[in-house]
Amino acid sequence: MSLSFTYFEAEDRLLVLIQPGGHQLWLTRYLTQSILRDIAALFARAVPGEGIPGAGSSEQRIALEHRMAMNEEDLADQPGMGGGMKFAQNSPALPASGSVQVCTGLDAQAGSDYASISFTVGQQNINMRQNRPGFHRFLRTLALCAEKAGWHIQDVPPWLTQSLLADLLSTLPPLDEPDTSHDSGLQP
Repeated sequence: MSLSFTYFEAEDRLLVLIQPGGHQLWLTRYLTQSILRDIAALFARAVPGEGIPGAGSSEQRIALEHRMAMNEEDLADQPGMGGGMKFAQNSPALPASGSVQVCTGLDAQAGSDYASISFTVGQQNINMRQNRPGFHRFLRTLALCAEKAGWHIQDVPPWLTQSLLADLLSTLPPLDEPDTSHDSGLQP
């Protein structure tokens, strides 16, 4: 499954493209907040590890699972599990007026290995089911788009908005140490 998000200021909405199927829908600020607050909370309650000694609290487990998903530490290479995040260099043109319907309702489910969301658009429901890492990426991308739109969404869970920069920087070598990765072991 492939999802694309584009914010259109003139509409003050996010255009969501869902493949396969070529589905298009508008997400409003209100529905985006509902996804990032309510559906993210439902998703967090289903995080695996409850009752396992040493697994940590549910807040610790969901934060760890989120960091791992954002680092693409999952089964993305396994058949049928999807891939990581991809970013396009350009966005689609603004659709013709009335050609894309506004999402008017949401329904969601979450389990220990999946999450699904159903978007109500007109008379149809568009269902999206992903593994947990894929759903983490969906939520994170949606949160970033809402932030870029300047929507100031309230009550977004801390695990979803935590900076991942510290994790990235911790893998880099210190600047004051010479890089020995290309050193053949010979002294000059």
